[in-house]
Amino acid sequence: MLKVRIATSRPHCVIKVDFQCAGGQLTALTGPSGAGKTTIIRALAGLEKPDSGQISLGNVTWFDSAEKKWVPARKRKLGYVFQEHTLFPHLTVEKNVGFSCSDETRVRELLEILGIAHLARKMTHMISGGERQRAALAQALASDPRVLLLDEPFSALDTATRARLREELKRLKRRLNIPIIFVTHDLAEARFLADSMITLPLQIPAAQPLGQTAEPLSAASAFS
Repeated sequence: MLKVRIATSRPHCVIKVDFQCAGGQLTALTGPSGAGKTTIIRALAGLEKPDSGQISLGNVTWFDSAEKKWVPARKRKLGYVFQEHTLFPHLTVEKNVGFSCSDETRVRELLEILGIAHLARKMTHMISGGERQRAALAQALASDPRVLLLDEPFSALDTATRARLREELKRLKRRLNIPIIFVTHDLAEARFLADSMITLPLQIPAAQPLGQTAEPLSAASAFS
């Protein structure tokens, strides 16, 4: 179980969230640009330290402001997929996926699962945007991460490709059985994929909390 309770001050607001995400579940972070979605996901990744709070996975604490504990990104064993893929242009799809994994069987399995096995020997500039995002997801999963962070991974894709990748991610999340945090501006995308959702408003006075405890998507208030 990933447990997050953090607060970070910004000039216009306080970004404050309190939620949990179990293995095999996806929590969506939604809201307009500037609301703090990427700040939160960077804190989970160990790339940005919150002002206060705690982050833990199971019985391992990654951040605790009271105890002055901070585990750096390289020790958190995370998978992270960005809006723009981070594939190496000089490597084939197969070599990209295998960059952080020496198990060739695992690499082939991921290529098959994500439907890009036929592209294994292609260079990344020779494949489509959707195929590159599939390869980036396979690359993130190749290291067998404990948590998967997805920062608007589909936003630069066309509508049809985006819909196909949403279907694939929904199918994958139970199979992976790890917590998944998914950032998106698209409420319909969040409704389709998420088990729980946090909506961040754009600006809240610093004395008030920004964000809310994640609620199951069956709750009518989740999208109010």
